[in-house]
Amino acid sequence: MLPLQTRDENPSPTAPVRALPIGVMARFRRLMNYEGWEVDLPRMCVDTAYAFACLATAHTSGDERLRRTALALFGAYDRNGEAPQVH
Repeated sequence: MLPLQTRDENPSPTAPVRALPIGVMARFRRLMNYEGWEVDLPRMCVDTAYAFACLATAHTSGDERLRRTALALFGAYDRNGEAPQVH
């Protein structure tokens, strides 16, 4: 008979992950669609490289609202990123 497994009494600390602002994301998708660019919001939530590519594309737009929205979203992704390394 195998012994019962117990939970680790000292779990490693984890950094909190903040939810992405869904309202801002919806506005971003709408503004991108006005420019003719499709955005997959669920993919933006799980694929950071895709999200950053969309945000970079938004910065090429002549629409200031889209650029500001992209900047706000970039800040949301940045706060969930890895902590900077100190050398």
